[in-house]
Amino acid sequence: MLLGRVKSVQDPRMLKLDNYIAVQTLPTPPQHDIYQHTDGWPMLANDQFNCCTSAAAGHMVHHWTTVNDDEVVLTDKDIIQAHAELTHDHLTDPVSMLDALKFWRKTGIGNHQIHSFMTAGKAKADTLRAVIYLFGAAYIGLDLPNFALPHTIEQIPTIQWEITPGILPEDAAPQVSNGHCVAAIGYDENYVYVVTWGTLKTMSWDFFLRYTDEAYAVLSTDWVQKDKQSPSGFDLPTLERDLALVTH
Repeated sequence: MLLGRVKSVQDPRMLKLDNYIAVQTLPTPPQHDIYQHTDGWPMLANDQFNCCTSAAAGHMVHHWTTVNDDEVVLTDKDIIQAHAELTHDHLTDPVSMLDALKFWRKTGIGNHQIHSFMTAGKAKADTLRAVIYLFGAAYIGLDLPNFALPHTIEQIPTIQWEITPGILPEDAAPQVSNGHCVAAIGYDENYVYVVTWGTLKTMSWDFFLRYTDEAYAVLSTDWVQKDKQSPSGFDLPTLERDLALVTH
């Protein structure tokens, strides 16, 4: 299986989730399991190209639209086209999540554009719960350890994204060269539920905290399309004011 995320890129103009939501006071539920609405996930070409940043976006579109009873399943062609534009037709090249998010907002992936995005920082459990609860999913970047990498499709569901006793230190270390982007779409007390390589995987909270390098909240009309209102606790007018002052 291939990857496709380069080390996080910083932009001083980037909007920050903390400016709009007081995560610590948000009454997020102890579990969020609407991911169970979706039955089956496509690979989205991440076994052919280093296109995880676009594939994760495609999985988020699939999830959002399914929950809203208007399922859209993007195709390998949609993801390859987006990745080709991002890499100027160098399909084996990885890209940053920030570049992918900017492209997703300006151009769209599979004819789906997002409204805006904000950095949620790095690995914080309460922040991730808030992002998934309010925005339907989180766009997260991992520096995966070697033990977490499958080498065949059959290994994807069997390799556990958990830190267990007996793993050699060199296999458990975060690897920048194993940069990967996934869609986090649910959580409970024990796990974060993520989609990658056409599979819904469980990721322990310890795994999330150790290997997450960046995370983003993504606001999409695929998620809020029914009532056209901002999610509870989200200051959309302030965000739109700030967006008018920022060119991504």
